[in-house]
Amino acid sequence: MKKITFLFILFLACSCGVDDEILHTHIELQELYNTSELAGLSVAIVDNKKVLYKNSFGYSNINKNRKYTNHTIQNIGSISKTFIALAIMKAVEQGKLDLDTNINIYLPFKVEHPHYPDKPITVRHLATHTSGITDSEVYFKSYVFDNPLQVNVSQYPDDYRSIIELIKTNTKMDESVFFENTLSTSGSWYSLGNFIENPPGEKYEYSNIAAALAAFVVEKSTGISFENYTQKYIFDPLHMDATGWSFSDVNMQDHATLYYSKDFEVSRYSLITKADGGLITSTSDFAKYLIEMMKGYKGKGKLLSAKSYKEMFSLQSKHDEINEAMSGILWGINNNGTIGHTGGDPGILTICMFDPIKNRGYYLMTNTSKEFNIGIEKSVEKIWNTLTSENHHLN
Repeated sequence: MKKITFLFILFLACSCGVDDEILHTHIELQELYNTSELAGLSVAIVDNKKVLYKNSFGYSNINKNRKYTNHTIQNIGSISKTFIALAIMKAVEQGKLDLDTNINIYLPFKVEHPHYPDKPITVRHLATHTSGITDSEVYFKSYVFDNPLQVNVSQYPDDYRSIIELIKTNTKMDESVFFENTLSTSGSWYSLGNFIENPPGEKYEYSNIAAALAAFVVEKSTGISFENYTQKYIFDPLHMDATGWSFSDVNMQDHATLYYSKDFEVSRYSLITKADGGLITSTSDFAKYLIEMMKGYKGKGKLLSAKSYKEMFSLQSKHDEINEAMSGILWGINNNGTIGHTGGDPGILTICMFDPIKNRGYYLMTNTSKEFNIGIEKSVEKIWNTLTSENHHLN
């Protein structure tokens, strides 16, 4: 373990009311990072009023010796879906959207379950992963390389090469075209395999496409692009100034280089269905959001009413329309009462969770992913367990 100077320890002990437990956590985190294969790492601990601890380790760019900081930005994967949840509930509050209305009321093309055309898919179904829509291989069509000609397929393990070859052929398109191609019977990628055999509301089947479609429904019901809607009702009120849905929305000088391993950079990519996994943010910005979520759980948030927050964080399997669910509105609800989400994509791993009883929220992100190295996931799990001081595991 590298030495931590007395002055730095003194700084930690004197700032933000940090107690001995958090100081001990910092020392352990530094040691775990030092023995890991992660490029960069950033973490935060908050309560419902303030940041208790926030720190970053390692590099946002190894070759350029650029440090990973609390203001380094990157995509955060599926934790992005929690922002869809907030947007849904805001639109409901505004009377623009109804959770239990057929989504075809809002869509410019028709989407129905091919096996159960008389059982409409609702927004609640999309937001609880019970719509019957499944990702299948078509979801890989959502990934687009910035410079596909520069992607060397031979660098990848054999079982990944066909996926990389597919992604190299993808081109940018509006998400409405993606959804129509995938879910409308007239779509060029439409298949019965894009749906499970169970009717809407009956079976939990995690679906990125369904979650992104929920964001598209918000856009169509409000008449405002999802990007602008979340900017107006989430990012601006929380002063999340380093956060956005595309590279043009953020300061790319602060963007991390992403890695499969320290010697294998991820080719820059984006998502057509960006709402399900493409949010770009920093630990400093996300900490503001997490504090607001904890306030909202207590009925004291500023983005939504207490009623809307309660709905968002309630287990949706208790609703008549949902026979099986493992979540609230796009938030995971664990058996121990904690609430959170994880994220994973090429070059990134993220976890967020808050414990309403202990009044603690936790966030972790790294610019290194686990596809080709099981040691990455094990390192992140150890770091997460130390950060939370509880036996949480990655899903």
